[in-house]
Amino acid sequence: MMPPTASRHVSVFADRLLRSLLFFGLLLTVGCGHFSDTGTADNLAHERSGFSPEYLALDDTVEPDADMQAFLLKYTEALNREMNRRIAVSRTVIESGQPESALGNLTADITREHASRYLGREVDIALLNRGGLRTPIPEGDVTVGMIYELMPFENYITLLKFSGDQIRAIANELAIEGGEPVSGLQLRIDGDRATDILVGGVPLRSDHYYWLATNNWMADGGGPVPTLWEPVERRDTGILLRDAFIESIESQRQLSPTTEGRIRR
Repeated sequence: MMPPTASRHVSVFADRLLRSLLFFGLLLTVGCGHFSDTGTADNLAHERSGFSPEYLALDDTVEPDADMQAFLLKYTEALNREMNRRIAVSRTVIESGQPESALGNLTADITREHASRYLGREVDIALLNRGGLRTPIPEGDVTVGMIYELMPFENYITLLKFSGDQIRAIANELAIEGGEPVSGLQLRIDGDRATDILVGGVPLRSDHYYWLATNNWMADGGGPVPTLWEPVERRDTGILLRDAFIESIESQRQLSPTTEGRIRR
C-alpha cells in the first residue's frame, strides 16, 4: 500500500534534512588538517587510509555557517509548512484513558480500517497500546505535526491470526491490564477476567479463527498482552500507523469520537 501523499512528503523532507545535516558533518570532518590522538585502533585505521581529519568540539564559540544555513532553509521551510498544514477540526479534546477512551476508539478503528483494506477482507479486531498514543488531540485545528506528536514512533500495522481460545486469552489479559484501545471487540471486566466477549457483535467462538490488527511493537513482545506473541499466522503490512492516522483523519475532516462500551466494568 502506498503511504498517503501528505505524510510521504513529510518523510521526504525529513530525509533530505537529515542528509543535509550528515553532509555538513562530513564537511567538518574532511576539511580539517590533522587528527588528534584517540587510540591505537583509530590511528592504525587512519594510517592505512591515508586520511587524517581533526576532531572538533562544537559549542557556542562555533559561528553558524551562512551558506549551510541557506542550504538547509529551503528544506526546513517546506517541512514546517507541511507540519503546520491543517487536516481536520476536532470538536473537543480527544484523550486516551481506561477502560475505554475516545482517542483509543478513533485510532483502533483507523487501524482496523487500513488492515482490512490491506487484507482484502474485514479484519475482526484491532488492538493498540494506550501508551503508544503520546498526546491528546486538542480541540480545534488538527495539523500533521500534531499526529507526529501523537504517534512519534515508526510502528507499522501487523496482522495476526488467532484461534477463538487465544482471543479469549487476549481478552483476559486486557481485563488484567484494565483495558486497552480496541475495535471490533467488546468485553466486560469482572475482576481479572473478561466476560461477555463479543467479536463483531457476535459471541466469541472457540472453533473459529480471527484476524487481529495491532502494531509491530506489541506483536514483537512489547506491552501487557503476551498471547499476541504466538499467533497462528503473521503478516507485516509495512503501513505506518502514523500514515494511516493522517490519511483517515484528513478524510473525516471533523473529529468527534465517543466511547460506546467496548470495554466496560
